[in-house]
Amino acid sequence: MLNKDFLKEVLVEEKLLLPLNDVKRINVPLYDELSVVTLWPMMKEDKEFMQFFPTKMAKGRVPDREYFMNILNTVNGDYLQQVMKHAHEERASGNGMAKAKETIEISDKWWDSLNALPYVSRKYLSSFMNTL
Repeated sequence: MLNKDFLKEVLVEEKLLLPLNDVKRINVPLYDELSVVTLWPMMKEDKEFMQFFPTKMAKGRVPDREYFMNILNTVNGDYLQQVMKHAHEERASGNGMAKAKETIEISDKWWDSLNALPYVSRKYLSSFMNTL
């Protein structure tokens, strides 16, 4: 996350760096809903959090994931824990994005065509073959 422009801001005390011993490190699950791309727009409004990030970033760029999550955990660990808990519960319950990814939408035409075909489970065939 350290680049020339950010370092200039740090040296004139417009931005801050944390000593490594003060950083509360965390491993965040690699869920889409816990990505930097998802969380960055929300966190850009938090002045305390933004003290540790450059004022300007290249268009379409987001901070490094590890740096972002460690700073978020250090500055606002309760919020990060709540977001992680919510994401885990959504995935575990079968609701939300996880369920949407597993769901296959089908038109009525395809549904009728597929239901018109006979269906025989492969488990049925293997049990039938074992009896021969």
